[in-house]
Amino acid sequence: MISKRLFLQQAGGMAAAALSLPSWAQGAPVEGKHYKRLQVAQPISNEKGEVLEFFWYGCPACFRFDPTLNQWLTRKPAQVSFRRSPAIIHGASKAHQRLFFTLQALGLSESLHVQVFAAVQADQEGMGELKGMQAGLSKLGVDAAKFAQFYQSFSVQTRCSQADTLIRSYLGDAYTVPSLAVNGRYITSPSMAGGDAQAVAVVDYLLTLPR
Repeated sequence: MISKRLFLQQAGGMAAAALSLPSWAQGAPVEGKHYKRLQVAQPISNEKGEVLEFFWYGCPACFRFDPTLNQWLTRKPAQVSFRRSPAIIHGASKAHQRLFFTLQALGLSESLHVQVFAAVQADQEGMGELKGMQAGLSKLGVDAAKFAQFYQSFSVQTRCSQADTLIRSYLGDAYTVPSLAVNGRYITSPSMAGGDAQAVAVVDYLLTLPR
């Protein structure tokens, strides 16, 4: 778990998850312990259900959580939308945020997500600068010149600013990653839920609550 302050479908799956979490009272997550309710509900883009992940490519806890989250994505309810939002933890994470939105602008953020995550974890310093990103991404088949063009664009800067506003609206100025927001009303995380698998099980539960 990385703290900004410190430098900063389905029922069967839910039932199985609940069985693995005996600490949950009566088989259900506890509000205030395993998740929290936002004081002010945030607008969502999909009334049938929405999950947001706030993360940072350089966060070891986010990297550990990613396989569990990706597995959940293969079984999430089809009507529920999901999106990732890169968080600013410190100076280096600003470059990684721009990296994410550049790949998104190129239509590559999902197809290269796992590989890019691993590349940043392996070389955060190198992947914290444009030239290093170009070199690393070229190995993954990304056009280096086109990447630089988008990386320096106003549209990518705008997406970064919007992401900063989004995470503050959900988590305030002092937050941890990875964190998950559900339906604009609830927040959970592996640290709150008691583990990576528990966190996605809490998400499953929260998706069943009235919106």
